[in-house]
Amino acid sequence: MCTGAELLIAGSIASAGVSTVSALSQASQQEATAQYQRDQATADAQTAAISANLQARQIRTATDRQRADARAALASSGVTVGAGTAEQIDQTVNARGEQDALSAIYGGTVKSQQITTAGNLNALQSENAATASRINATTSALNGFAAVGKGWNLKSKGV
Repeated sequence: MCTGAELLIAGSIASAGVSTVSALSQASQQEATAQYQRDQATADAQTAAISANLQARQIRTATDRQRADARAALASSGVTVGAGTAEQIDQTVNARGEQDALSAIYGGTVKSQQITTAGNLNALQSENAATASRINATTSALNGFAAVGKGWNLKSKGV
């Protein structure tokens, strides 16, 4: 039959074991969350960059159409296309369209970097939580050993 001290020792060991395993499991889950957050941020950042490049392509296509329409309108009115005012109009339309396209790419790059930074920050927070869980696991194990030591001391005194 178990004495009170032996029950205390067994309970302490069981409690420490459960707490330690639970904290280690939590750490593992938090590490998995950190990796997921990093992967998701990378995917979202790539999507933002791709979207910006597509938008830039659409702007350039619209600019090409606008330039063609302007050339056609000038040509139909008898103006020589490719020289003088007609050339200046074409260059202005082209420059403004390229400026809009580059602005779209820049905006997408900035958004991509913000997404990546936010994802890395979230991942870092999860990694910090995982580290805290490992510390809790160690603390639980040490507390269990301390309780066992107390119980062993009580048993040796005959309590």
